[in-house]
Amino acid sequence: MAGRESGDRNIDVTDEVSDEEPESRVVSPGALEHEQTLSDADQTAAESDQAAADEDQAAADSDQAASDRDLASGGDPGEHELTRDIRDRTAERRHEIAAERVETAAARDAAARARDLAAAARDEAAALRDRELAERDADRGATKAARILHRAAERRRMAAADRVAAAEIRARAAADREQAARDREQAARDRAQAQADRDALLQALAIAETDQLTGARTRAAGLLDLDHEIDRARRTNGKLVVAYVDVVGLKAVNDAGGHSAGDALLQNAVRGIRGHLRSYDLIVRQGGDEFLCAMSGATVDDARQRFRSVQAALAEDPDPCEIKVGFAALAPEDSARELIERADTDLPSSRPR
Repeated sequence: MAGRESGDRNIDVTDEVSDEEPESRVVSPGALEHEQTLSDADQTAAESDQAAADEDQAAADSDQAASDRDLASGGDPGEHELTRDIRDRTAERRHEIAAERVETAAARDAAARARDLAAAARDEAAALRDRELAERDADRGATKAARILHRAAERRRMAAADRVAAAEIRARAAADREQAARDREQAARDRAQAQADRDALLQALAIAETDQLTGARTRAAGLLDLDHEIDRARRTNGKLVVAYVDVVGLKAVNDAGGHSAGDALLQNAVRGIRGHLRSYDLIVRQGGDEFLCAMSGATVDDARQRFRSVQAALAEDPDPCEIKVGFAALAPEDSARELIERADTDLPSSRPR
């Protein structure tokens, strides 16, 4: 049996390498079969060890039985001879088992050497694969570096184009700012001219709407102002009084002293009225020697009291002047014309018609 087992362990070991990348794998044609042979040899050695251990145990059992019989026989020579034969055969079997174990150990050593050779082949294949991967990584790194350099050059070109475009934009912006400054200067001049035009227009309107002799509002402008006063009174407390003023004796003064004396009379009368009314009360030259005064928020009694003061002041003036006044308070449905007519009707009856 020992010769057969040693013949079975005549093992040929070759290289075996595996790699996760097919192009770098180095394997001899019989690598897989030899690897299986090594595994089988290991298995056979293990089984031989187990068989030797079993026979050794059987021999020990035989020794124990022989000893037991020897003791039981009381030292019978026949029995002792029998047990000695058994012991001899057992010892001989133990020698055979020991020889088998030596052969098994030798087979294991051969298998171990074969595995060492396979491991060395694997190490060599791994080193070769590492070199191939390093070369490949170097190639990839060069390609990547080239791509990076290309992208960097492209970005520099784009940045240069952007700087040129930015310079052009800044130049246009500077030109726009200069033009904007000129536009602002021209706009300021235009605004100043427009304001001067408005002031001139307002002055012209004021001249057109102001009686040049007395400073009162002209009839057309004054009637529009009266409409506004009526609207304002209706939006607030509804109080508004219109006084119809007649300057007495204008024709006689004109006849006696000329038109300049008559003009002075009218000026004196308006000055006396304005001195006792509020600054925002309306004074309108209705025509000739007739004037209208509108007092918002006032009652007829308030208006009468004011004009009694006017009359007293005009009577005490170095150039005395007499006026007559009629009053009318705003009614809910009054128009400006109706209000004026009622005030005119309220004039003292001594006024010539």
